[in-house]
Amino acid sequence: MAIDETSFPSMEALFGRGGPFSRALAAYEERPQQTRLAQAVARALDEGSGYLLAAEAPTGVGKSFALLAPAMLRVLDRGERLLFLTAGIPLQEQLLNKDLPLLASTLERDVAYGLLKGRRNYACLLKVHELGGEGYLSFNDGGFASSRIVQWAAETETGDLSELDIAPSHPALARVASSHKGCLGGSCPFHDRCFVVKALQRAQGWQIVVANYHLFFSYVLGAGRPFPVPFDILLCDEAHHMAEAARASASRRSALAEWSRLLSRATLNRFTPFFEEAGLAPSEAGERFNEGLAHLAGLFDKLSALLPRGRGLQTAPEFLGSDGGTAFEIVGSLERALQSVGEGDDDPVRAEFLLWRDELRQAREDLAWCLDVGQFPNWAYWWDGEALSSAPTLSSTLIRQALDQSEPRVIVAASATMTLEGDFGFWSHETGLEPDETLCLDSPFDLASQMETWVVDMGLAVGDEGYDERVARVVEKLCDDNGGSTLILLSSIRLLKEVGKRLQSRRKPYNVLVQGDLPRGTLLAAFRDDVTSVLVGSVSFREGIDIPGEGLTQVIVDRIPFPHPQDPLVEARSRLEGARSFATVTLPWAKLYLRQALGRLIRSGSDRGRAVILDNRVLVRRGWRVVECLPPAPLKRVTLKVQARRD
Repeated sequence: MAIDETSFPSMEALFGRGGPFSRALAAYEERPQQTRLAQAVARALDEGSGYLLAAEAPTGVGKSFALLAPAMLRVLDRGERLLFLTAGIPLQEQLLNKDLPLLASTLERDVAYGLLKGRRNYACLLKVHELGGEGYLSFNDGGFASSRIVQWAAETETGDLSELDIAPSHPALARVASSHKGCLGGSCPFHDRCFVVKALQRAQGWQIVVANYHLFFSYVLGAGRPFPVPFDILLCDEAHHMAEAARASASRRSALAEWSRLLSRATLNRFTPFFEEAGLAPSEAGERFNEGLAHLAGLFDKLSALLPRGRGLQTAPEFLGSDGGTAFEIVGSLERALQSVGEGDDDPVRAEFLLWRDELRQAREDLAWCLDVGQFPNWAYWWDGEALSSAPTLSSTLIRQALDQSEPRVIVAASATMTLEGDFGFWSHETGLEPDETLCLDSPFDLASQMETWVVDMGLAVGDEGYDERVARVVEKLCDDNGGSTLILLSSIRLLKEVGKRLQSRRKPYNVLVQGDLPRGTLLAAFRDDVTSVLVGSVSFREGIDIPGEGLTQVIVDRIPFPHPQDPLVEARSRLEGARSFATVTLPWAKLYLRQALGRLIRSGSDRGRAVILDNRVLVRRGWRVVECLPPAPLKRVTLKVQARRD
């Protein structure tokens, strides 16, 4: 259906010289790539029946505006609704606090929008009530956090825990956070005031809903329910995260802490009337609780003692002996004995019991699944040091299933890193999505003149003696020569500590910030505010950092970011796909991760700097074609002149 140009301007008129953006933004620069992306999105929005556009838009294109401007106009013109999915909190905050308000103002349109968060971001009023009734648990802070939460919960309109001036890692927040487990639904005495319910009600009135992939997949895949807000258009930004988020939503886990909660003395005391209703004497129920928990504790003790943290499982652990079987038998008999207890009138305690009984069944099924290891290698299984975990090896079927169930009219998937040498084949294989149209844009920056890439031959392999110490010395030299202003991305926590220790042990004309010393947000704020500072981080910092100008003129990556070969998911994928797994999966992901890391460097047309990779395999392993995925900038090979140590 054609759109009336009087109400729907062309993208050229919108983004070109003299257009509304150039008039509204003092520093606006016309970028042909941005206009091309907006045109492609506008064309896709005229299609239907699940039409899919996949677009790669490098840093600096202005991707958010190019995606949202045509979508916002279509939403308003046709009365449709848009769901905008992304991965990271920084982008969500930028969309809500900057991009969407600016777009609405520039386009002179009134549009209702908001951010829908996962339920763990909201306080549960029942848990807050229990916290207050427990005498303000101290959490080693004298009860300050507990009393602050109770007071705040009586005043807040949204119940969003981020409003509290309490550290996100504080255990008091976890104690009151809403969750599916323990939620009484309509039987809760606080249901009419529930913050999660209110958030969903508010979202029904939004024309543009911003959410993250984990929330979307947790509804459609995890809970098997439609997304709670209907939508016609689906915009997927940071689309390289889709596979990871879908996998996480379908994963399963079993931990002793969860069993201890389910089979606690407090649980037994609270539900005594229902045990009696089922003909189970409290003393007998208590014996089953204690015996079952004892066998489960024995099982998890053996796992902790005999399995290294992160060790993948390919067959069922034989050393578990009778503990697992006995625990299953006891919990199973408890479930069967309690099946006779049915629903009653509006009794919140009965509703809580029925929910607990269902959680007990789910916990037994999760433990059985994780111990059986029956679906390897289609599923990966591992011990993470605290729990048995399992996740699907491939996400493609899950993603297709989620989108087929949601039935959006149009899907646009975009990211700065989706292709390998301009080809969307790998992304399509990992997500199971076949685009009807693809668009691969070039950078709006003159990278050939703005940056250079150094590849350093370290003269040592990762496993060689002295490798970490040599990396630390080289990184120090590079940072000193650059006068700081450096982001260092390291592949292991061990190496991160070595480099951080060396840089912080010497007086420097620049501040050294090390991951782990401060919360991530605090580190990034300090790095952004101090233009000469150096940030030492792990690979988790290769995204979400946007520091244009003099504050970041050097990015150092210690090696091609291959995953550890003993990572359970890597092991399962290798078994699933055989010898070709490295070439078809491991290497492509490593190239994309490397591109993400190096993409932190040039964020504007005036930026200058160098990217340094301390891994000569970039040049030596020509068959890997890593060079072809690097930014189109001068490439320099650096060979170390190793001298005897003086320190």
